[in-house]
Amino acid sequence: MKNYSQDLRSFLRRREARSTFRRRLAMMNAMKALPSFLFLAFCSALPASMKAETAQMVFLNGNIYTMNERAPHAEAIATQGDRIVFVGSNDSAKKYQTAGTRVIDLAGKTVVPGLTDSHCHIFGIGERELTLNLEGTNTLQDFLDKVKERTAKTERGKWITGRGWIETFWQPPQFPTRADLDKIAPDNPVFLTRADGHAAIVNTAALRLAQIDKNTPNPFGGEILRDKQTGEATGMLLDHAQGLVGKNIPKASEAERREAFVVGVKREISLG
Repeated sequence: MKNYSQDLRSFLRRREARSTFRRRLAMMNAMKALPSFLFLAFCSALPASMKAETAQMVFLNGNIYTMNERAPHAEAIATQGDRIVFVGSNDSAKKYQTAGTRVIDLAGKTVVPGLTDSHCHIFGIGERELTLNLEGTNTLQDFLDKVKERTAKTERGKWITGRGWIETFWQPPQFPTRADLDKIAPDNPVFLTRADGHAAIVNTAALRLAQIDKNTPNPFGGEILRDKQTGEATGMLLDHAQGLVGKNIPKASEAERREAFVVGVKREISLG
């Protein structure tokens, strides 16, 4: 448990240092790139000439950011169920009110469009669904059982790849090791990506293909976690160290990439 805590701290420090700038840059680019799409998709404002719908809720006196550069600010929002039916002025919003409408005074508070998933990797999601999906595993043993089941169905020597595990939800939380994987998949190279994509666990067969041993230096922007006593790689690869092994995995064909993209999109759509 002590070693896991130390490794986790190292992982989190490295991840945060590399992610902070990328998050800020991505947010800046996204804000610049979002045109009137969000306004149309999330705000659904109706022209005054159309007959107003009734609203269950009306929000007035707000500082509302529409993400539409032609009309960047509004005062009011009207909603019906889980749909926004109007964004505009206070006076126009009142047309949606009935005796049963709940009216909320925002008193100048700021409102922005809400995104339930502002950052995702569609290809990664699709690949996870098409390979070994380890999402929802709740213990190391549960994780290993799923890998063992896939190994039994995989031809000897073929890669076993998957994604979705995250040890912080396991009881107890602990990183898997190459020794764990070697016991159940000694004859197949294994590469299993953590849910966030910033780490992967591999087995000895995969390390051998990448020619990684105790003397292999960490690549720029990555880390090979090592046993504190022996200095040997534990099988955990952080950030850019994943590429040392990942480059040996056969590349997906164009058809497979298209399928992964479609599957990823459908999965996101299924969540609303």
